[in-house]
Amino acid sequence: MTSIKKQRSLTRLTQLLFGAAETPEQRMHLTFLFFAPWGCYFSAVFNAATGITDTLYVAVLLSIGLVVHALWFRARRTLHTHGMAALFCLLMLFVILPLSWFYNEGADGPTLLFFLLLAAYALGAIVLRPWQRAALIASFVVVPTVLLVTGYRHPAWVPAYAAPQQRLLDLTVSYNFSIVLLLILMGGYFRRFENEHRDARDSARRDSLTGLLNHGAFHGVLDQYELERSPDNSAMLLTYDLDHFKQVNDSYGHAYGDEVLCHFSQLLNETVADYAGVAGRCGGEEFNLFIPYATRDDIVALDSRLRERCMKQPLRHGPICFSGGAALDSAETFSVDEWFARSDTALYAAKSAGRNRSLFDDGQPMAIVSTDRR
Repeated sequence: MTSIKKQRSLTRLTQLLFGAAETPEQRMHLTFLFFAPWGCYFSAVFNAATGITDTLYVAVLLSIGLVVHALWFRARRTLHTHGMAALFCLLMLFVILPLSWFYNEGADGPTLLFFLLLAAYALGAIVLRPWQRAALIASFVVVPTVLLVTGYRHPAWVPAYAAPQQRLLDLTVSYNFSIVLLLILMGGYFRRFENEHRDARDSARRDSLTGLLNHGAFHGVLDQYELERSPDNSAMLLTYDLDHFKQVNDSYGHAYGDEVLCHFSQLLNETVADYAGVAGRCGGEEFNLFIPYATRDDIVALDSRLRERCMKQPLRHGPICFSGGAALDSAETFSVDEWFARSDTALYAAKSAGRNRSLFDDGQPMAIVSTDRR
């Protein structure tokens, strides 16, 4: 019960923080925009309690915190996280940190540390055009340099710490606070990189046109099944081939042929999901399905449902017709190649029997449609 309550609390906190944000980049920006103003509030309370800065700067910090929280709220509501994050960085770079420099002991204080932290966030998390990135890098060089030169030429403009112990306390607290923000930032980086790596890995496994598993990935699924199978497995392999697909390409063009392939793949994916299976495009107009736990009745129902969907959702030149062959993993000695061969044999038998039908590898029909509507 405690674990369920914790999970619910975490879910509510996530919804509060991120709203409808889905991508790691959006979540990283929202996290930073949410916690950054709390840093302003903490700094205001800390400075007021220790007397490091005057009350005017404390009021400025509180006001800035409210502004940044408003940016977070707008980013959460509109999901324009990138724009709000960029605005936050500009506000920090040209307003907040220069004010911190003059109110918080200049080069002797923690402002340069905050410049570095902001640079790590702005240059690493915000997507910029080349000229924008160059301008931002230049700004992170020029602004601190101008502040350093100003502090050197006009030291009276920058107040000093009342005592060395005050400086030590300020730097210690600021350093630890920066570490916390850096951990939040690095966590966002890692999540984004993991997501991009996962997307790239998944793209390499997918057919570029249909989005189904490609030939190598589908064979990898069967190879893994071969390693883990047990003698009482009842998996089924199906091979589908679109009828008269060459004529479709010749008559209506390859663009329409691609439309047929994509539409059939979508219907195939929707259907196989109902049976916890996997679909792949293994070449041209040929598709394969792997159903890990299936009876003959399941496969008949799957085949009928797919044909029904094709008939009820025709394209502009008619419904898609296809032939299929299925082979059950029932052999004592198993081979992926032999399994494919049995499925292919059943497919060719269905085509020889008139197309637009599916057969099991023992010749038993699944569904027969007497009229080929292509």
